[in-house]
Amino acid sequence: MNIYNIKNLSFSYDEKCLIFENIDLQLDINKITLLAGINGSGKTTFCRLLSGLEKKYKGKIFLENRELSKSSFAEISEKIVYLKQESFANIIAATPSEDVAIWNHKFQNKILPEFEKEQIEALEEYNLEHLKDQPFWEMSGGQIKRVGLAGLLLNMDKYWILDEPVTGLENALIDILINILQKRKTAGKGALIISHRFEKFEKIVDNWLKIEDKEIIL
Repeated sequence: MNIYNIKNLSFSYDEKCLIFENIDLQLDINKITLLAGINGSGKTTFCRLLSGLEKKYKGKIFLENRELSKSSFAEISEKIVYLKQESFANIIAATPSEDVAIWNHKFQNKILPEFEKEQIEALEEYNLEHLKDQPFWEMSGGQIKRVGLAGLLLNMDKYWILDEPVTGLENALIDILINILQKRKTAGKGALIISHRFEKFEKIVDNWLKIEDKEIIL
């Protein structure tokens, strides 16, 4: 089953220099896809297009058979999670515990003890429990990156779009993410991943894509 169906997609920021031209592509909901390309080729732009953050494109993008341009951000966030490359771009609140609560999107409908347990477990997975009430401005970039990854654990039912998720992480923490991705894949939940550290994902990747000459190719 496709999570994304992209038809005749073209995009540019200034109408003079095309970044993508006439792309046709499908992304499967149950497979892990790795997207490669040189710096400046449009990898992050592609993530922004899929998450609805860039709207002035030509062609069509369908998210689970619904045209993305006709979907609200609330509707899109029910189906995908986009973890941005810049650590600070992923946080909204002042502390990890507050931020993870917002990432959940559904905490108001949950019994409080149940939600608190999920929140604590997510932070513990990335060794953040001792920092749960620490202000973000007193944390390192790597620690903030881990908070974003912890938030993903409260969105296990959604498709993940991950832009350089292992930057600034030590190998033990990368292994945690790889194991989580493998478990999700076994459960039929995939992801689109951008990473310069291809070797870390090669054992779990189903499809390798590359941006080259305004196209996305296998």
